Amino acid sequence: MRRATARLLQLLCCLLVLAGLSGSAMRMQVPVEAPSPDQANEGSAATSSDDPLSAPLSDSKADAPPQQPPAVGEPDAPKPAGQAAAVGGEPLKGTPVAESKAAAPSGPPGPWQLVFDEEFDVLDPAVWTPYWFRDCHPDSKKNGVKTCSSNVSVVNGEARLQLSDPGSGALLSTNPKDGVPGHVGFEYTTGYVEARIYFPGTCSGGIDNWPAWWTTGQKFPANGEIDIAEPLKGTMSTVYHSPAGHPAKWFTGCYAGGFHTYGVHRKAGSNDIYFDGKLEFSYPTSDGNAPHYLILNVGLWGDRQTLGPEGAVRVDWVRAWK
Repeated sequence: MRRATARLLQLLCCLLVLAGLSGSAMRMQVPVEAPSPDQANEGSAATSSDDPLSAPLSDSKADAPPQQPPAVGEPDAPKPAGQAAAVGGEPLKGTPVAESKAAAPSGPPGPWQLVFDEEFDVLDPAVWTPYWFRDCHPDSKKNGVKTCSSNVSVVNGEARLQLSDPGSGALLSTNPKDGVPGHVGFEYTTGYVEARIYFPGTCSGGIDNWPAWWTTGQKFPANGEIDIAEPLKGTMSTVYHSPAGHPAKWFTGCYAGGFHTYGVHRKAGSNDIYFDGKLEFSYPTSDGNAPHYLILNVGLWGDRQTLGPEGAVRVDWVRAWK
């Protein structure tokens, strides 16, 4: 009886083992149904959102430059009243002063060090203000006209100053004390400043309008005024204004319709004027060697009137050495 019972138990165990193996085999043989495309997308999307590390990189901005967050409590500075938002139809852009394209001035020889170089690739509002204190205002006139930023443009590496009508001209100034926010400007004392300028007109008819390239100080006439190149009634001249007198020279050559260089070597007690690298005029000064800033402008002299681009003063560059 015991033997029969033991055999029966062994038989039952074998049957159970065989049944278990058969069940495993049957489960392995059941086909697994592939997910549909929609189900696959849903699954991957869920995985991406649930696991940031597995998210796709198709929209990654790892290669983009980092952007600075806006400063808290520092809104954009308001544009000052009367300040030009654009010159020549393009936004004003600042640019660092470029390295000189000339080793030395074309005028006086010497071991000069460049301290200012404006090539007019853009108009730098930190250096230049394109009007005389107030933009296109009837109380801010020079050479008989309002000075309007809309009449200043930068074209092909040149600053161009023109008249849009008989009462509206143009001006560029480096006066650091003109009150325009962000304007650093430029001043000099002893040294040499020079500009390459095109004055419109013809040799037979003279120079158009009333343009000028000059420097002056904060107090006139005590600090003096150096009109390096100033066509008066169509004829080129250079004039110095001070309480002690007004030495001047008139030029008989042709300075209309072409580029020329005009510079002044400012020394303690005297000035030397250079045209195209040649010393043309020397005179004593009485301005105490006060700091001077740079000015380029165009206005009207009587009926000598050429409006628009045809009458524009074109400035290739302005440089200063010490």
